[in-house]
Amino acid sequence: MTEYTYDIVVVGAGSNSLTTAAYMAKAGKSVLVLEKNKQCGGGAVSVEVAPGFIHDPHATGYLGCYNSPTLTADELGLYSKSGLKFGKWDAAFTTLFDDGSTLATFRDIDRTCESIAKFSSRDAEAYRKFATRCTTLVKLLSMGTSNPPLPTSGFFGLLQQSHQGRELGNAFFASAWNIITHYFESAELQAHYFKWVAEAMEHPETKGTGIAMYQLLGQVHTTDSVFPVGGGQQLSNALVDAIQRFGGTVRTEAEVVKLKVESGVAKGVFLSDGEYIAAQEAVVACIHPWKLGEAIPDMSDELKEEMSWVRLSNHGACNQQISLNTEPEWKTDDSKTCLETMCLELMKRKDSLEMRRSMDGFRFGELPAKEQISPLVMRASVFDKSRVPQDDYCAMYVYQFAPITDALGDPVQWDDIKIQYAEAIWDVVKQYSTNLNDSNILGRLVESPQDHYRHSSSMMHGDIFGIGLPGQVMGLRPNPATSDFTIPGIDNIYLVGPFMHPGGTVTLGGRTTAVKMYMNMGLDLATGFEGY
Repeated sequence: MTEYTYDIVVVGAGSNSLTTAAYMAKAGKSVLVLEKNKQCGGGAVSVEVAPGFIHDPHATGYLGCYNSPTLTADELGLYSKSGLKFGKWDAAFTTLFDDGSTLATFRDIDRTCESIAKFSSRDAEAYRKFATRCTTLVKLLSMGTSNPPLPTSGFFGLLQQSHQGRELGNAFFASAWNIITHYFESAELQAHYFKWVAEAMEHPETKGTGIAMYQLLGQVHTTDSVFPVGGGQQLSNALVDAIQRFGGTVRTEAEVVKLKVESGVAKGVFLSDGEYIAAQEAVVACIHPWKLGEAIPDMSDELKEEMSWVRLSNHGACNQQISLNTEPEWKTDDSKTCLETMCLELMKRKDSLEMRRSMDGFRFGELPAKEQISPLVMRASVFDKSRVPQDDYCAMYVYQFAPITDALGDPVQWDDIKIQYAEAIWDVVKQYSTNLNDSNILGRLVESPQDHYRHSSSMMHGDIFGIGLPGQVMGLRPNPATSDFTIPGIDNIYLVGPFMHPGGTVTLGGRTTAVKMYMNMGLDLATGFEGY
């Protein structure tokens, strides 16, 4: 079989890997990207569930990447050359309670405080002070999101030098629930942010999740909540276009099973059909920490053991893409806010205790009782009519937390239970609407954590964040030994993916891996990145 040789071979075509590949192709390197699926994008993909309905089955919010220099400086020409466009929501997250009341977090702090004041004037003022402080502190937290992280010891050393820094340092060791209940007294506000923090796939009472409140509020009040026009696939397509514009190559249905390492240097990759592809300068690998030892047998036993310490998130999700012949009408007098919001949370009012109990069950592999189900609904087709065949139709995303492992740590076997769980979730959604019933459904796709893992091996057991957050952030993600995107003792391998800094969601975090590669290869940073 013919042996092909490239400067850089990239394993996987998720948004992180594609970003790294594009920057390396921009540097003039011959780049090959290999993807096991027919479709590039990883979590940033779209599917047609019914004719003319475009759904995003994984990533739906793109707030995490919108401030990346990849976009703000258009470093890869995704806007100017590839035609990428975003639309935006006014509110990032709104809770619709079962009594019809709403609590919304807008980008605008004043509008958010007005919404909170309906439940507690005291909390509205407390929120204004806290959120304003978060918008200042998030600048410190976000400084390294598009660059390799500082060593953790150095970062915490910096934090200890000021009152604000010490506040953030405290949050790294507190739970989100500690922070929420310290500042806010109303059950509605507590439930609203408890559930939103849980969207990071962690139990908000886990120590280490406290920092999520600062990141969340700081980001939402400084960055638009956006969506790619035409579906999330458009972002991935733009990245593929950039790679090809710069002379790179992307191959789909090409699964890498092993890396070749000789004398401590990565030489290339083997595909599942036995084909070997050589990499003259580097292999970029989007491989889950738990699987690195299998793909790279030359790793030291010590590092393999450290990779086994990496922890998954607390829970995953059961997702439904539902093509509807009508836009939902919600049981509320505040329908305007519901239309303005990216994430609409359906929740029983003052049910924080039940919600906390249901969150406990996920780590034991337990499904919540029907009265504990609190679905999240998203409808980008409200503003993006390219996603539906008729303007009055709706491409709805329904999302509910789900366990990924059982009490023994084994993967939950979802194939026999996902439809029953999905039906229970859909029944709850209908309770909050005045016009939805089964006859409105024109198409439906249900995906469990098990399906997510089949789609992407980065989502181990269905962990859509790759790995958990507490204790695994910045210079600790996925662990100190590999947080600089390299593997000790093996040259010419660079790591990329949601389990690397800056973390899960669509962040275009592959830019950080590319910065590291430019530095190690002696490439001029100014030719690839803004600000150097």
